[in-house]
Amino acid sequence: MNKPFYILSIDGGGFRGLFAAHLLKRMEETWQIDWRSRFCLLAGTSTGAILASGLACGKTAVQLTEFYKTYGNAIFTHRFWSRFDFLKLFTSRYSSKNLKTLLDEILGDTTLGQIKIPLVLPSVDIGNGCVHVSKSKYHDEFLRDPNVRVSDAVLASCAAPTYFDPVVVDDKYQLTDGGLWANNPSLVATIDAHYRLKIPLEKMRVLSIGTGKSTVFYPRGQGKWKDHLLHRWQGWGFLTRWQRSKFIDLIFNLQSESAHNMLCLLVGESPLDSKQVLRLTFESDQSLPLDCARKRDDWITKADYVFTHKSPRIAEFLLIESSTP
Repeated sequence: MNKPFYILSIDGGGFRGLFAAHLLKRMEETWQIDWRSRFCLLAGTSTGAILASGLACGKTAVQLTEFYKTYGNAIFTHRFWSRFDFLKLFTSRYSSKNLKTLLDEILGDTTLGQIKIPLVLPSVDIGNGCVHVSKSKYHDEFLRDPNVRVSDAVLASCAAPTYFDPVVVDDKYQLTDGGLWANNPSLVATIDAHYRLKIPLEKMRVLSIGTGKSTVFYPRGQGKWKDHLLHRWQGWGFLTRWQRSKFIDLIFNLQSESAHNMLCLLVGESPLDSKQVLRLTFESDQSLPLDCARKRDDWITKADYVFTHKSPRIAEFLLIESSTP
């Protein structure tokens, strides 16, 4: 009766999803976690949608980690014409063809209506200029998504602007990355559980897994004449140092941080010391590209570090008796 309502929320972040996948893998292997029985609701945006949906479909974190390690380079393969700087102004950097094929393979023809656990996958309806949240049928009022394939909903949530083209789902909705408004879907998931499932806020426990946060985006000039010259001309033009991919990354980072802060305040706690929300991520003073598969070992190392140092807190949060990694 007093069992907490556990939510697993996973951020977007491109190939940095490997950080989240490996962290889940360490938890799975150490404590033999069955994700669909331990958690009451799963939520994921963009790369987090791959992980949340994979777990909801019965895949293990071990399998999902291998997915990233094996297919990262295939997913982020440049289109031939996108290799030329001038043509990048007219096309997305990558084709979603490979990603679609891989998602179809790992998620199959499973529809959202066939998912037994509540699943929340944010995206953006750019045709109607509004948010779009794909959900499994955990409420009788949900009539739009039951026949939508999970792989299609995930592909739409992964369609980061400038990286991948928008995705048409159900022949009706032109969708793109949910990271534009819910890169950290923990707030969306909590509010929906409270509103739709009538779960009291005080009963919620949210394990919120990020994919890293860069602390450097647009540093000011360091005194050299060329820095001053670039600073004068950079403005908001995408042909200057205000690069379009860097700008998208900044939006995603800001959204993740603000969602976490607002969620903690919603449950009446400080974001710096929350008992109901456990946020696991890392910070870096370097840029954190969404599409660099060469960083594979870096993201795995980061995940190992976080798990090693946070495992007692994770075990306490999930009411697991043993906290030894």
